[in-house]
Amino acid sequence: MKSPRVESLIFRRAWRAHRRDLLFAGFFATAASLLLLPVPLLLPLLIDEVLLGHPGRLTAFFRHVVGDGRVWVMIAGVTTAIVLLRLGAFALHRRKVLHATRAAQETAYELRSRILAHLRHLDLSEYESLHTGGTVSRSVQDVEQVAALVQQAATQAFGAASMTAGTLAMLFWIQWELALAVLLFHPLFWAFGRWLGRRSAAYLRRRQQAFQRYYELLTETLEMFVQVRASNQECRYFDLIRSRARKVRDSAVEYGAHAATVQGISGVATATMVDLFRAGGIAAVAYMHLSLGMMIAFLFYLATLNAPMQQLLGLLISYRGTRPAMERIDALLRLRREPEYPHEIDPFAGRESVEIDVRRLRFGYDRSHKAEILHGIDLRVAEGEKVAIVGASGSGKSTVAQLLVGFYRPWEGEILYGGVPISRIGLEPLRRHVSLMLQESLFFNDTIRNNLTLGRELSDERIYEALSAAQMGSFVRNLERGLDTPVGKNGIRLSGGQRQRLAIARVILADPKVVIFDEATSALDGETEARLYRSLAPFLEGRTTLIIAHRETTIRQADRIYVLEAGKVVAEGDYEALRRRGWIRKDYDDEQAEGA
Repeated sequence: MKSPRVESLIFRRAWRAHRRDLLFAGFFATAASLLLLPVPLLLPLLIDEVLLGHPGRLTAFFRHVVGDGRVWVMIAGVTTAIVLLRLGAFALHRRKVLHATRAAQETAYELRSRILAHLRHLDLSEYESLHTGGTVSRSVQDVEQVAALVQQAATQAFGAASMTAGTLAMLFWIQWELALAVLLFHPLFWAFGRWLGRRSAAYLRRRQQAFQRYYELLTETLEMFVQVRASNQECRYFDLIRSRARKVRDSAVEYGAHAATVQGISGVATATMVDLFRAGGIAAVAYMHLSLGMMIAFLFYLATLNAPMQQLLGLLISYRGTRPAMERIDALLRLRREPEYPHEIDPFAGRESVEIDVRRLRFGYDRSHKAEILHGIDLRVAEGEKVAIVGASGSGKSTVAQLLVGFYRPWEGEILYGGVPISRIGLEPLRRHVSLMLQESLFFNDTIRNNLTLGRELSDERIYEALSAAQMGSFVRNLERGLDTPVGKNGIRLSGGQRQRLAIARVILADPKVVIFDEATSALDGETEARLYRSLAPFLEGRTTLIIAHRETTIRQADRIYVLEAGKVVAEGDYEALRRRGWIRKDYDDEQAEGA
C-alpha cells in the first residue's frame, strides 16, 4: 500500500486541529468576495441607464426607493454603495486574516513541538549523524515556510475560488458566448501554471539546499571556533564558508531571475488574454446586441477574474516550492527514536542504592558492518560498592558507561539495576537515579548557577556545599559575581580541571543513587585528584559507584577492579591482587594520552 505524501499528512493534521479557524477564514473570505462581486457592474449600469438613456432596474430602484431619479443622486448613491461594499469587504478581510494567521501559527507551533519532542527522544546514534545547522534550519526556516503556505491557503483559496466562481457566473449572465470562450481558455492557463510551478520548485530546492549547507558549516565552525583558531585554520574554514555563501548568492540570483521570468510570462499571458477578450467584447457590441455598459462590465469582471486566478496560480507555485521543506521536516521526524520502555518497576524506590548486573553484553556502534566492540562481557557492582574499570584506550570502557545509562541498545545481553532490566525500568526513571559524568564536560553559555541547577530551584547554601565537595567552593566565592559568573561557550572561561570539578558538583546536586565517573578527573593532577576523592567520600558513601579510569591514584579508591582488553573482561579483583598478577600497569596513562 502506497503511503500518503508528507504534505498531505501535514495539511490533514492542520485541518483536523484547526478546522474552526480555517472554516471561519474561508467563510469571511467568501463573504468578502461576494460583497465585492456587484462592484464592477454598478458603474457600467449607470452608463447604460443614465448616459445612454436606456432606463432599467437601477433607475427604477432609485425612483422607487429613494424617490429621486436625478443623475447626480444616482451617481452619488452608486458611489456610496461601492464605498460601503469595499469597507464591508475590508472588515471581513481583517477577520479572515486573523483566523488564517492563528491557524498558520498554531500549525507552526505544533510542528516545532513535534520536532522538539522527537529530538528529545532521538536515538543517540541518529543524533550523532545530524548537522546542528540543518536541524535548526528545519525547525525554523522550513516550519515558517509551511506556516506561510497554510496562511496563504486559508486567506486565498476560499476567497479566490468563490470570486472565480462568482465572476464566471456574472460573465455568463452578461454574455455567455464570450464567457464560454473564457472558460475554455483557462485550462490551458492552469496547465501552463503547473509547468511553471514545477520549474520554480526545482530552482527553489537548489536555493534551499545551498542555504542549508552554508548554515550547517557556519554553525559547526562557530561551535568549534576555539579548535579552529588553535589549529590556525581560520582562513581555510572561513574561505569554505564564503564559497558556500557564494553558492547561496548564485542559487538565489538564479531563482530570482527565474521567478521574474515566470512573473513576466504570467503577466504577458494574462494581459494577452485580456486584450483578446477586450477585442471580443467590442465585436459583441457591434454584432451581438451587447450594450456598451455591459461590455465595460464584462471587461471589468474579466480583469477582476485575473486577480483570483493569479492567487490560485501563486498558491500552486507556493505549494510546489514548499514541498522540499515538508520533505525535510518529514525526514527529520522519521529518524529513529530511543526505545520507549515502560516504567513497570522502580528498583530505586525506598533504597539508598542498588546493585548493577551486566550479563553477556555484546555491542558495536555499526551493526551493519558487524564492528563489535564489547564481546559478551559480564560485570557486577554490589549495592554501595565502589568498582573501577581499567584498560587501554579503545578497550570499551566508555562504551560500557554509555550503555549503562541507556544511550545505546546492546546487541545481546542485558543490564539490570536491583535485578530489574532497563527495559522494565524505563529510561527516564533510570537517568533520574543514575548519573553519568563524561570526560568532556559540556556547559551552556550561561552562569555557574544555571549550569549547576539546570533550571531547578536550589538554595545558594546547597549549591556551595556541592561546590565545596568538588573542591570549587573557594574559587567561586572569590569571583566578583560568584554563582552568577558566566562560564562562556562550553565553559571556555574555565580550565579543564575547573570544568570537571564543576561537573562533579552538578552530579552531587542531582543526588543520584548510582554514580558513574567516566574519566571524570583526567584533567586534574594526582594531588588535586586525591584531595577531591577525599572530599567526595561523604557523598559517595553508600552509593553504588563505577569509576572508569586509567590512573593508579584513581583506581586505588575502588573496592574491586575489572580489567578490559579488546572488549573483554580479562581480570577481576582488588588493587593489590591485580597488581601482583601484573594487570595494573603504569603505562595506562601513556596509552590513554595516545588514544585521546
